[in-house]
Amino acid sequence: MRTRTLAWALILVLAFSGAASALSIGDELSSLVSELNVRAQADFSLFKTELSVEFGVTVGKIDELIAEVELEPGDVYVTLELARMSEKPVEDVVGVYKVNKTKGWGALAKELGIEPGSPEFKALKESGKDKDKGKPKNK
Repeated sequence: MRTRTLAWALILVLAFSGAASALSIGDELSSLVSELNVRAQADFSLFKTELSVEFGVTVGKIDELIAEVELEPGDVYVTLELARMSEKPVEDVVGVYKVNKTKGWGALAKELGIEPGSPEFKALKESGKDKDKGKPKNK
């Protein structure tokens, strides 16, 4: 299933990012965003549908984030994931993004209470991974 491809892409990007000790938290999330942008270009409609299903938001909300907030598809994924992890509304995450977007996603995650090395940040890096089998979940 294509959601497995997205999960594998996420795992591969984060595994590579994690292996490079010189990368900061922001660089890791920037790499994730770049990889997801490539994935979205392959089938943008499917990408939006997958985000809608995974995060329980409408495709219209995803379109709004892209058009009105001017987020790239990968940024939308990180926004939705940070909203879920921080247990804050998407609008709150977008507000933090608008004020701090020049600082990068790592600083934004920290601003939302997700510290580098915290269980939440590790969960972001492991998003989609089935720990029992080492394979992506079918989300």
